[in-house]
Amino acid sequence: MNKPLLAGAGLTLVALGVAPYFIGNSVQSNFNSAIEEVNEQAIYSAEVLSYQKDWFSTTAEVKLAIDYKALLSAQNVDSADMPFEENPSVVATLVAHHGPVYFGDGIGLGRVHYTVSVDGDELRDHVQWDGQLPIYHNEGVVGLLGSVSYADAIPALSVTSEDDNFTVLFSGYTGEAVPDGDNTLYTSAGESLSMSADEFSMELSNLSMDMSYKGSFVEIFRGDLFESKFNALIESMEITGIEGNETVELANVSLITDTKINEDANTASIYLEYALDKIVGPELEATDIALGVAINNLDLDFIEAYQEFSNSTLLIPSEEVPAKMMEFVEANLLTQLKAEPELNITKLKATVPEGSFTAHANTKLVDIEALPGTLEDAAYWVTHLLADAQITADKAFAQSMASGYMMGQLLATPQAQNMTEEELQAAVDQQTPMMLSTFAQQGLIKETEAGYETKLELKEGKASVNGTPIPLPFAPQ
Repeated sequence: MNKPLLAGAGLTLVALGVAPYFIGNSVQSNFNSAIEEVNEQAIYSAEVLSYQKDWFSTTAEVKLAIDYKALLSAQNVDSADMPFEENPSVVATLVAHHGPVYFGDGIGLGRVHYTVSVDGDELRDHVQWDGQLPIYHNEGVVGLLGSVSYADAIPALSVTSEDDNFTVLFSGYTGEAVPDGDNTLYTSAGESLSMSADEFSMELSNLSMDMSYKGSFVEIFRGDLFESKFNALIESMEITGIEGNETVELANVSLITDTKINEDANTASIYLEYALDKIVGPELEATDIALGVAINNLDLDFIEAYQEFSNSTLLIPSEEVPAKMMEFVEANLLTQLKAEPELNITKLKATVPEGSFTAHANTKLVDIEALPGTLEDAAYWVTHLLADAQITADKAFAQSMASGYMMGQLLATPQAQNMTEEELQAAVDQQTPMMLSTFAQQGLIKETEAGYETKLELKEGKASVNGTPIPLPFAPQ
């Protein structure tokens, strides 16, 4: 018999047997860190009700609560008007099976196989769902190299309040996360969400969310910035009761975010885009609508300081917040301004029955070495602001906007009181082309083959429109 082989096999078995204990220690360390992070947040608390670590598994129960009473009290809400007699809380249960070979709810390879579930029995007086299911369930595996994969779910549920005639119906959702290199890819979907109260109602269908991120659960909870991409889509939305019983319908409403971190420059850039394919309502119809905003050169130290400030002021009386804000600005704003932040409208467009338009704008603060004597000093900010913008519209849209402007101007005159609707419109139709021609002669707009465009620029405290200088009342002398 090969004794070295037997010895090697024996050592391997010992290693496999001892490893779960040390991995269990890692679970406990991460668990304690997460509890500490929750308790550092102003309005959240986490109380460990039980923690039991065995050789191959760990079981824990944690009571999670939100201090709504303190939050509302800081906003000077009378205790008699508070919606809760006690702060709402739930109990989360963690069951973890330690690897590298784990057993329990499943068998496989990995550092940890875990389940986190929230039974939510404390919520059943207000929320209704299948009594055999937890209100939240998350099951996943931490791989041997630290990658995380999991699936989570919220069941179909409803919320009703007869006193307020308020109802919420949610189909529930399922999500799945898988590792992708250094990132985690998360996708989730739900069929429907509806809300109604008195004469107002809103119905959403086919909700989905895709996300790619590098951060951990703790970083997400803290609100830290980390590299991520997010895409949420609502296939259809119907809102009734905004004005009377009229209905507004929206198709393919989406929100996109993209956060990038530049570690060398210690800055972050965030892109946000709101878009919808179509909106139809009373006296309202538009298609191909989008707004894209890029916020660049955010200083990470400033963002961290703001997170701490925001957390620390949640529970202080609201009348004390302005003074605290000024203290924060004086101590931290210059750090952000030196990073030369940008706020750019990269995309703004829409098509309406009258025509279509597109626009973009770029703004950047530059060469700031000290704060102004007063933040309201407009001349100071203009001196350090670089900006340019362009607006393009087809002829039909430009004429429609000009016509609406002319109608408003005409209605403000005494002569309009004795004019019929037909006479008013005829006067507007006659004057609109002349107004557009005048604007073009003055250089405020430029006529193109497709319609009209306007370019604006601000540099070194001087503004221009289509190359024509425009005096600014607050420009530096």
